[in-house]
Amino acid sequence: MRNILSTLLLAALFVMMPEAVMAGTGKVKYTANMSGQVSYYGTAKKENYDVAVRLAGRDLKGLTVEKVSVPVPFKEANVSDMKVWVTRSLSLEDKKNLVDGVSADAVIADGNLSATFASPFTIDTDTLYVGYSFNIISKLDKPTKKPVTVAFGDSPLGLYIHSSRTYLKWTDKSEEYCSAMEIMLGGVETDAAGIDPVGTIQGQKQMPLNVTFVIRNHGANPVNSIDYSYMVGTTKKTGHKDFEVPVPAFYDAAAKMDLTLDAVDQKGDYPFSFTMEKVNGVAQTTKAYDGKLKIYNVLPKRRSVMEEFTGLWCSNCPRGFVALEVLNRLYPDDFIGLSYHNVDTMEVMDQNEFPVSISGFPSADIDRRYGSIDPFYGKMSSGFGIEQLWKQSCQIMAPAAIETEASFDETGKKINAKATMNFAGDMDDADRYKMEFVLVADDLHGEGNGWAQKNSLSTDAKKELIFDEVDPFVQGNEKVTGLHFNDVVMATTRLTTGLVSLPANVTEDKPVSIEGSFDVDALKFVQDARKFRIVALLIDSKDGTIANGAKAPVTGSEHTGITTLGADKQDCPVAYYDIDGRRLTQPRHGLNIVRFASGKSVVKVIK
Repeated sequence: MRNILSTLLLAALFVMMPEAVMAGTGKVKYTANMSGQVSYYGTAKKENYDVAVRLAGRDLKGLTVEKVSVPVPFKEANVSDMKVWVTRSLSLEDKKNLVDGVSADAVIADGNLSATFASPFTIDTDTLYVGYSFNIISKLDKPTKKPVTVAFGDSPLGLYIHSSRTYLKWTDKSEEYCSAMEIMLGGVETDAAGIDPVGTIQGQKQMPLNVTFVIRNHGANPVNSIDYSYMVGTTKKTGHKDFEVPVPAFYDAAAKMDLTLDAVDQKGDYPFSFTMEKVNGVAQTTKAYDGKLKIYNVLPKRRSVMEEFTGLWCSNCPRGFVALEVLNRLYPDDFIGLSYHNVDTMEVMDQNEFPVSISGFPSADIDRRYGSIDPFYGKMSSGFGIEQLWKQSCQIMAPAAIETEASFDETGKKINAKATMNFAGDMDDADRYKMEFVLVADDLHGEGNGWAQKNSLSTDAKKELIFDEVDPFVQGNEKVTGLHFNDVVMATTRLTTGLVSLPANVTEDKPVSIEGSFDVDALKFVQDARKFRIVALLIDSKDGTIANGAKAPVTGSEHTGITTLGADKQDCPVAYYDIDGRRLTQPRHGLNIVRFASGKSVVKVIK
């Protein structure tokens, strides 16, 4: 009788269990290689490779790792000791990879190195590493010089490498690459989703908050819709979202969801939580995602700054020209661009005086935060990555709002600039921030070789650079004339009068002003004074990054009479020579002798 009652009770419980609890038998692939577009990375050495990705997140607990596969460029005869494995931490023993989970011998079939674990590994921690290993034994060729397959785009999986000759310690390469590894996860729900960590959401009192959440598919089916709720303090709101393009059935495949939170009346910190109630109509059992709402009296608007490093002699530099033009067109009010020229008509400083160290031309940086990156692709190998990076930087909380202004004095010989900052909160170490003023010119142009841009873009480059702004460079011309250059740096107080520190103590919402000036006669070139602009940069001296920026036109040009090209100010480079006096078609790395139209010659070092 006891057994019969137990059986009936279990049956009743089974009938009453919600669908989300009954599920958990599905399988889904987890990979950064959703597009199938891959590239290759390697050390060009015969050595052992260990390659890993990092799985992290509370929603992974309880799932199982069943199979690991990765496309590889080499054949099985090229390598030995092929394995796939799962480990809780990346560590070494006797300089070899130490696995504290499971491993399995791998084979290569249909261009993929793969293995299925005899017993699936159950994920029991918030962080886990999955990887594969191999040893190159053949003579090096193209596939074995770069044997690690990487995927395009961003992914939380990233890329970690250890090798026997080059990467003697586990090395995180996630800032540059994502592994193309594919992991088969078991035990997933049929329909499930999560979100990226909420963290702290900043807002301004009495203003609706526009928030973007990143929704992640954690189920075996594509996500077509979600029902959600969120709480600010003790106030609960609910909503529904239909995805016009379903979130594909890959674990952690992402889609953005824009949500407008109701205004909060008073400044302060408030608890915030987000709950996934249903996915595709199926009830969820996951816990709420907790965060915090920080409400300010005034929320500073951040305007991130792109600095481009270029030269008319540089045949790849049109990428930067195009990027600046496109970003100015797309974001005319918020985008701030600064173009630093090298060894050409518009040069005002040597390369060693640039605000950041660059590895070559063309180069760029955003807010002096990322180092030398491509002015069009950003940190990516394709696509308009610099826009993505700029927009991402604009989301970083700024310590203060900035407004700026500038004007010629009555003599037309001096430009006076002013920046006014309103801090979001009281500070007693605000002297860490310093002010730099940059004088910028738009619409610079001229005739002759001194204004011709060297160009290596092919006639089909528009397929990749996509924007109409690239049209002048895809006509098959090695030199492009008739260009009008914008955002050109003419002078900076960083190199003239120096940076000015703010006072140590600042009070919330109480304006702080800093002033600076430029001597017009000291400018190296001048065209139309009506097209001068001032850019104010708030520099955080702790790390040298730009904490915020502002731009404004320089007024009062009627006092100068400068509306046409000042020929005496335009001493253009007309020829380049190496140190032995041989003429060059363009500057090269190392020492160059540059002859200008005035007859002056100088030695320049091109890095």
